[in-house]
Amino acid sequence: EVCRDKYDAVLPLVRLLLHHHKLVPFVAAVAELDLKDTQEANTIFRGNSLATRCVDEMMKIVGKHYLKVTLKPVIDEVGYPAETSLGSLSPLGYPCLLDRHSCFSSFLRIIQENLRYYVDKVFREIVRSSISCPTLMCDVFYSLRHLAAKRFPNDPHVQYSAVSSFVFLRFFAVAVVSPHTFHLRPHHPDAQTSRTLTLISKAIQTLGSWGSLTKSKLSSFKETFMCEFFKTFQEEKFTESVKKFLDDVSSTESKEPSGVSEPVHLKEG
Repeated sequence: EVCRDKYDAVLPLVRLLLHHHKLVPFVAAVAELDLKDTQEANTIFRGNSLATRCVDEMMKIVGKHYLKVTLKPVIDEVGYPAETSLGSLSPLGYPCLLDRHSCFSSFLRIIQENLRYYVDKVFREIVRSSISCPTLMCDVFYSLRHLAAKRFPNDPHVQYSAVSSFVFLRFFAVAVVSPHTFHLRPHHPDAQTSRTLTLISKAIQTLGSWGSLTKSKLSSFKETFMCEFFKTFQEEKFTESVKKFLDDVSSTESKEPSGVSEPVHLKEG
């Protein structure tokens, strides 16, 4: 209420709170205020409030290495498929331009298989990465999950959508579509790679959105071919994998050391 441009204040605020080990209770406090103005469970943590921006910045700082070990190998494969062990003559040698107006129909099936391969691989890497999720992120997700369940006690799914709205929509999906901003790639991808990453990101967002594997949700795709493509993911095993992953990353139970942590730099220069 005091700061006119609170977005400029979010990053130093998050760094300060991280330094003093006060970020989790602060996020819980501002998230509770945010939830008081949330009238529908399906819109939970979807806006750019102080709470969501703080969690965004926290994930960028604390989750940098987590992203690297989870997504970078797949992102590299998307950008340079010919360098992979599969070779340039495999279906991965073709771009994922699923546009019937720009592709020969004979290539459509191969291109769909190409995209399915990437989405499968990214999804698989994410849902089995919970052991690598930083403890601080898990603590924040735990708080958000229980605040959401308290705010909407009659909705059994809101505890999951409160977490997925961050870890899938605002973390993994954003990193996939803009890998250079998360230091997963040295520069902005070319147009063809960017298009592929955008389609993968859309699929990951939909898979990660709790309860999204329904016909009504599939209509949210602008591209009709994506609706047809996504029907192949309407299986219970994908929903159960997401549910287990969200359970794991929003738990405060002690985890085994993952061996992939690295120091967090709070001050530079």
